[in-house]
Amino acid sequence: MKPVVLSLGADLKGSPSVVWRLITDWEAQGEWMLEASDFVVVSPHREGVGVEAEATIRVAGIATRDRIRVDVWEKERALGIVHLGWVGGRGDLHLEPTADGTRFEWREELRPPWGILGAVGLRIFRPLLARTFRRDLRILAEIVQRSSEGPVR
Repeated sequence: MKPVVLSLGADLKGSPSVVWRLITDWEAQGEWMLEASDFVVVSPHREGVGVEAEATIRVAGIATRDRIRVDVWEKERALGIVHLGWVGGRGDLHLEPTADGTRFEWREELRPPWGILGAVGLRIFRPLLARTFRRDLRILAEIVQRSSEGPVR
């Protein structure tokens, strides 16, 4: 089955170091990925290739526990994860410094369970997933900007 691929990008008003800190703060990912909750790191280490974490993912009333493993870790540049849960695939996040902050590129390649039935279902849900990920990216942009502005005097 061909995977469902979603690609998004945004210019964030914060440095790659700020963005990196936010996207690798595993337990706080639910602050910008609203469909995800109950994050927990299950590997003995929290940084680098091999980090494993789990979260509950809820989309369109369907909840599942997703386990991920980091397979790309280029600090402040690239984060790659493999989805090991019910829906397989991978996610790739790329950060590029810009004059105003960071260009953030996010690509998800999702492989459904259940053969053809799952493939049809995931393709039906694709527009909802795209809206969900666009919302996540808007929220991340707001958090990055707030984090970059520092304390208000």
